[in-house]
Amino acid sequence: MKTIVFYGSPAKDSHTKHLLDETLSVLEGEVKIVDCYNADIVPCKDCKYCFKKRGCSIKDDMTELYDYIDECDAVIIASPMHFGIVSAPTYKVFSRLQSYWSNRHIRHVEKEKPKPKYGALLVTTGGNWVNMELLIEGVADFAFDHMEAECIGSVFAKETDTHPVKENEKAKEKARYLGKRLNELCNRK
Repeated sequence: MKTIVFYGSPAKDSHTKHLLDETLSVLEGEVKIVDCYNADIVPCKDCKYCFKKRGCSIKDDMTELYDYIDECDAVIIASPMHFGIVSAPTYKVFSRLQSYWSNRHIRHVEKEKPKPKYGALLVTTGGNWVNMELLIEGVADFAFDHMEAECIGSVFAKETDTHPVKENEKAKEKARYLGKRLNELCNRK
C-alpha cells in the first residue's frame, strides 16, 4: 500500500502534525509526505502545456510526484484551515493537479481501468462556526477528484487555540479510524 500525504502546516510540531501522526500510527505500507511549505513547487501558470501533452511544463518537485500520485492507493490531505480553506502552499500544490483535469477533459485520455484510490482529509482550526467545513471540503474534493481518489471522510480538530490536538481524544480517535479504514479499503483490492 502506497500513500501520499500533502502536509500543509508551516510548523513541524503543529496541531496538524499531531493529528496526522495519529493517522500514520495505524496506516500500513509506504508513506510519502509532501511538505507543501518547503517543497520546491510553484503554482500553475496557466501555460496550457497540459492541454497538449501529459504532465507539466514546469520542472520542479512536482514532476516526481505525478508518478507517485498515479501509483498510490491513498491520498491524505492534512492542513490547518487558513481563511476557510487549506493553507496557501497546499493550494499552490493543488493548482498543479490541473494536468490531470486536462488529461480527462481536454485531451480525453482515459485510463483503461483507473486504479481505485481513497482519500482522507485532516483539518485543524483555531475557530469553530456553523458550516465552517464547506469551503475546505470543497477544495479538498476538487483535489481528490483530480487525483481520482474517493474521499472516505474527514476529521476536523476545532478550537485548537484553546483545545490542543494532543488533548483532543475524539479527534485523535477519528484520525486513527480513518487510517484503519484506508488500510481496509486499499488492501482489499
